Amino acid sequence: MTQTKSSNVKSIVITAFFAAVIFVGIQAFRIPLPAAVGTPFLHFGHIFVMLAVLLTGPKKSTVSGVLGLVIFDLLNGYVHSIPSVFVTTIIKCLLVGFIFQILKKKAGTNLRKEYIFAIICAAIYGVTNIILDFAWSTAELIIAGSTPAAALAAEITSIPATIINAGFTIAGIAILYLPVRTAFLKIARIS
Repeated sequence: MTQTKSSNVKSIVITAFFAAVIFVGIQAFRIPLPAAVGTPFLHFGHIFVMLAVLLTGPKKSTVSGVLGLVIFDLLNGYVHSIPSVFVTTIIKCLLVGFIFQILKKKAGTNLRKEYIFAIICAAIYGVTNIILDFAWSTAELIIAGSTPAAALAAEITSIPATIINAGFTIAGIAILYLPVRTAFLKIARIS
């Protein structure tokens, strides 16, 4: 097998691996959270999406994130959520992925700085998720016939669940980034 084909196969396998881990991270661990709108729950999915962003870059993580999250939605009765998940995952992965690439280059070989930048990017991901989820869900409610005031009120009462998941993602990255990065780099070098 040529070097290019081997590299392409490795890239596809890593992308598929992260998609599978994202799916399992939601499927295997869910704690329901109270909300006026939707059925939010605490899960590992966003942590694994962020690990994909940090380790594989914006483009591959976008594919992994979309696949893992959309497959979960398809298999668990959340088909109505797919447009939102699809669009917002693309935005979050590309945005945070490009920001991390810039920051990682700035960190150079300083692993401590890279770690801090990874946590900052997890926070950016969380804030972006809160904003996108709030805007999308409010727009959906208005399109469905709610008044703007009622839609905003419903979404404001639902936002704590998204904030909890954002905090969980930041904590997860703070704990997992360095050990997963070390393992990933060892595995990625295997030809």
